[in-house]
Order: sequence, then structure tokens, then C-alpha cells
Amino acid sequence: MKQVKTTKIKGNVDYAKVADRLLEFRSQNPRSKISIKYSYDEAGNLTHTARIWKDKTECYELLKAGVNAEAIAESADAEASALMFAEQLKKEKGFEKNESIAVGRALAILGYAVSGEIASSEEMEEFEDWKNQQAEESRAKVLESMTNAKSIDELLTIWKSLTKEQQLDKEITARKDAKKGELSESSKNSAK
Repeated sequence: MKQVKTTKIKGNVDYAKVADRLLEFRSQNPRSKISIKYSYDEAGNLTHTARIWKDKTECYELLKAGVNAEAIAESADAEASALMFAEQLKKEKGFEKNESIAVGRALAILGYAVSGEIASSEEMEEFEDWKNQQAEESRAKVLESMTNAKSIDELLTIWKSLTKEQQLDKEITARKDAKKGELSESSKNSAK
């Protein structure tokens, strides 16, 4: 397994700094894109959200197709957040540290671990296969529940429960539209 440079931290534990993991990630994914957003809540607590795409081409293609920014955000290869309480923000570089934590967590999702280890392509392929299998199982359940919907209201409830990615799925959208037409027609016939 490939290793990123590490530093010893408290407890004599090896730790790969976010900057080193980011450098390795960028060298392996030169067309990558990182988006970082932040927000404050009413108590003054700060949340950073980092989204990483291995290849920014996908973002641009979605933009060209007219997909909204919220849906594009859902297409990120990794997303992670970090919360920093208002008290902690007063410490030196609190804002920057919280931003780094969010990016570091997103990198860890992509296999660039805090320990400095980088998951092999085989390990990441295995993870991607598992992730795709989970998505396909979820997709099949959605399609089945739409097929079994007994009313427009039930169909609407199912639709509202879907992720943006699922709502953009052509087969799911087609199934919803077909079922909506079927339910509308049957309610017209029963009203006669």
C-alpha cells in the first residue's frame, strides 16, 4: 500500500497532514475539483462542507446540461463536513483549521487516510463496486415502491423521499411519470 509522509502526534501516533494527502491526491487526480462552503448557525458555530470531484469535467458537463448547482453538488465523489463551536473559533486559525478538517475527512472517504495509507486502486474499486451495488439495490426498491403505489399522494411521498441523484435517474423519473399517468387515469375512471 502506498504511503504518504506522516508526522508523529500526541501518543506517538503517525498522522498524515491534510496538505500532504491533498498533494498526493492532486498528483493522482490533476483534473480534480474541491468546493468548500461554510455557514454559521444562530449560536455562532461554524460548519465547513468540502466536496471533492476526481475529475471536474463531470461538473462542467452537468452545468452545460442545465442541471442545477444543488444536484451537481450531489455528484461529488466525496463530501464531508466539520463543525467548530463558536468558542473554538476564537483560537488561532480556527476558521482555517475547520476548513482543513472538512477537506481531510473528504480525502479520507476517497482512501487518503489519516494514517498516511492510501487505498490501492483494487481496494477503491472494491469499495466502488459495493457502493454501486448499494445504489442499485436502493434504486430497485424505489422502482418497486413506485410500481406498487396505490395513489398519487403515495407516489408523491415516495418521490419527495428520494435523493436528488435518484430524482435525476431517467428510469426512476420515467416510472414515476408512467405510474402518475396510470393513477390519474384510474381515478378518472372510478369518478365516472
